[in-house]
Formats: sequence, C-alpha cells, structure tokens
Amino acid sequence: MTLSKRLRDEVCKKLDIKSRQLHNRVTEVATKAGIIDRDLALLLLAHDQGMDVTKPRFKVPGNKLVKFEEQLRQRKATGPPVQSLSTLSKKGAKYAEPQVRRLLKFKGKYPDIFYDRLEDEINTSYSNPALPNAVLMLSRKLIENLVYNLLQYKFGGPGIQIYFDTVHNRPLDFGILLDNLRDQKSQFNQDQHDMIDKFLALAQPFRRDANSKVHNVMEYLESMKQIRGLKIPEMTQILLKLIELIKNPS
Repeated sequence: MTLSKRLRDEVCKKLDIKSRQLHNRVTEVATKAGIIDRDLALLLLAHDQGMDVTKPRFKVPGNKLVKFEEQLRQRKATGPPVQSLSTLSKKGAKYAEPQVRRLLKFKGKYPDIFYDRLEDEINTSYSNPALPNAVLMLSRKLIENLVYNLLQYKFGGPGIQIYFDTVHNRPLDFGILLDNLRDQKSQFNQDQHDMIDKFLALAQPFRRDANSKVHNVMEYLESMKQIRGLKIPEMTQILLKLIELIKNPS
C-alpha cells in the first residue's frame, strides 16, 4: 500500500487493530470487491468505517480518489456486499459470522499450503453473488497451478521443458500446459488415462471461458450459475487424485 501513514494509522485506530493486521483486512475487502488495487481497497475499508478519505490531511492522490468514487458507484449499482469479518464496530464488539458458500472443499489435500488460502479466497468470492468473475480468475489460478504441479511431479528435472520456460524463467502458459499434458498422456500409467481424458474434456471449455473473460474487459460472467457450469470442483478433484497417485505410487 502506498497511501499515507496517517490514513493507515487512523483506519487501524477505527478498527482497533495493529498495523500488521491491516494487511489482512485490506485483503478481505479487495477479495470481496474483486479488485487488485490494495490502495483502493484501503480507501473502501476507511469509508466503511465512516472516514472521509477526501480530506486533505490524508493526501490521497486524485487518480486514486477517482477510482474510489467509481467503486462506490459500482457498489450502489450491485447492491450491498456480503458481510465480512472486516466490518467491525467499536472496540470490544463481536464479529458477525459471514455466511460462506463453499465452491471448493479440498483444504488440507493440496500439494502446497498456499492453496488453502487460495481456496478460502475463492469461497469468499463465491459467497458474494456479485463476484462471479473474481471466482473465475482465482479458479483459473488454482487449476493452472495444479496442472503445473502434476507435470512437475511426473517429469521432474529431466522433463522441465514440459512445464517450465527455462529461457524466460517462468512456468509455461496454461494452454501449453494443457497441450503438454495431452501429448504426454502415454507417459502416465494406463489406469490414469481415463482421469486425464476426463480432466481435459472439462478443461477445454473452462480454458476458453477463462481466457476470454480474463483477457477481454468487454466479456464477463453475469452470474454464479455460469460458474457452476464450469465444473471447477470436478477438475480440482481429478488433478488432486492424479497428483496423489504420482507422488505416492503403489
């Protein structure tokens, strides 16, 4: 966050939290709103606490205020957000438990711990009917990384070119990972072929929709009903099963 220390300190005072806890509260607001600008999320958090962020003492840049006003207008158009843990009252007040709908239920089964946090963010977004595109983008991140992990565990260092671009020092693009998984299916055990085929059949429409929505601002999902049609839990379950079989062969 790049906004003034005075603004951050007053938000912390309003929420009765330490500065190190502010990061988590801002992340919650950003996830709920489906935005990536943490400064904007901080302004929204301050506004929710009754603060006037336009006051000169906070020194908020004009371009940030413009985006802030746009976000407030969008809030009014889409209705009130789902209640979150970041909405607090005075010191000593209790948290109101948010109603969380879970799209994914795989915590503790992922190959790396960061997936648990990602699942939480997906489920938090899924709980807000106004955020289908946030669910889609976060789910793409999850599926893409699981495919990367699957190829990484299967082919290791000698087959690094199957999942990693050594020239540009970064993982291969999602589409290339899927193509490589299809091309290398014969390298997997015979009893895993059906699972790979099933995943790839589900992944193609998901990949197409995710690409168009992520890369084209004019295209976006209209409702959570479209999310349910993408079979994200089913793809996740297949990938986790394949990863388990590769890591723990019988």
